[in-house]
Amino acid sequence: MPYSRQSIAKAAAFSLALAFTVLLTACEKHAEPPLVAPGPSVNGETVRFPGRVDGITTEAVQNAGGIALSLPGRLIWDEDRTVRVQAPFAGRVVRPMAAVGDTVRAGQAIAEMSSPEFGSAIAEARSAENELRLAQDNLKRVSELHEAGIVSLRELRQAQSDEAGKTIEKTRAQTRLNQLGAVDGPTFFLRAPIAGVVVERAVNTGQEFRPDSPGSPLFVITDPTRLWVRLDATEADLIRLSGVTLGTPIAVVSAAYPSRKFPGTLSHIGDTIDAESRTFRLRGSVPNPERLLKGEMFVTASFPVPTGMSSENLHNLPSSAVMLVGGKHFVFVAEPDGGFTRKQVKITREVANRIEVQGLIDGQRVVTEGNLFLQQILADARAPAPAPATGKSNPTGKESRP
Repeated sequence: MPYSRQSIAKAAAFSLALAFTVLLTACEKHAEPPLVAPGPSVNGETVRFPGRVDGITTEAVQNAGGIALSLPGRLIWDEDRTVRVQAPFAGRVVRPMAAVGDTVRAGQAIAEMSSPEFGSAIAEARSAENELRLAQDNLKRVSELHEAGIVSLRELRQAQSDEAGKTIEKTRAQTRLNQLGAVDGPTFFLRAPIAGVVVERAVNTGQEFRPDSPGSPLFVITDPTRLWVRLDATEADLIRLSGVTLGTPIAVVSAAYPSRKFPGTLSHIGDTIDAESRTFRLRGSVPNPERLLKGEMFVTASFPVPTGMSSENLHNLPSSAVMLVGGKHFVFVAEPDGGFTRKQVKITREVANRIEVQGLIDGQRVVTEGNLFLQQILADARAPAPAPATGKSNPTGKESRP
């Protein structure tokens, strides 16, 4: 049967379309897989990215000056300006006359006390006064008789000696009463031995007391315008303290005033190491004219290491830049080529979200945000590869399918 030209043209067009479809399908089967962007690379302690990465923030470290030895410490009262007041007799408190925080002057009454023993002291003073009066009368009589030639010079000297002894006894008894602040009746005033501030009081009305009873004193009075700082050093600090001498200036910092340093001087270096804590103590003196520092406050005291002990500087950086990994402190330092290298540092002081460390150099930048991401990359790169699966073990008990 003869074909028309139109039929032949349609058949040719269909064959051409079919061939093109087959060719396109073959090309798709042999097409190259799409390119995948390379991930970060790890070389030792350094992480590098092929391009710019978001979410990582850096900050330049700040030079904090020459390296100093920082020791934890505690503020205590200056014992050279502190008195713990005890009662001289056993008895009872009639009324306290000073409260904690009161400023008192030397000799000021701080409590009225009642004591039977004090009554005996009054009687002793009055007896001494009477005996002195009798001795004075006897001396006057003997002197007149000696002038008349009736008694000897020896008897006169004996009368003079007796009068002098009674004078001493009377003076001693009266002085003791004056120190106690005697009033009418069997009561006396407990007085402040020095001028200062009452920082402790352990008396109340009606309370009984004994001078030999254990426990806290009745009053503690101190001058808070100068304090002692007690520092604890370890055996590892001995080599750095070997060149430190008494009188070395120290700088005291408290968490209450993180931006302020209180100057002081080192006044004592201990010679004994505690058997349990393996530490030894140092003591410094800190002026406190504004009374900003308080007793029992925890502080940190630092003082320069002598020349030749270390030439390294301290650097100040945010607390967020430091990580604790395996009991050690690390930071990530930004490299000029775009990498980030983990470096170990030693913390010397931490105040108000800032940390002073040693182990860095001037001009370096540390990662303040994103360091945990970098640490995870290092940890993943060092993690052991999972063991390949084998057909010998099938813990599920089910038949595996390809």
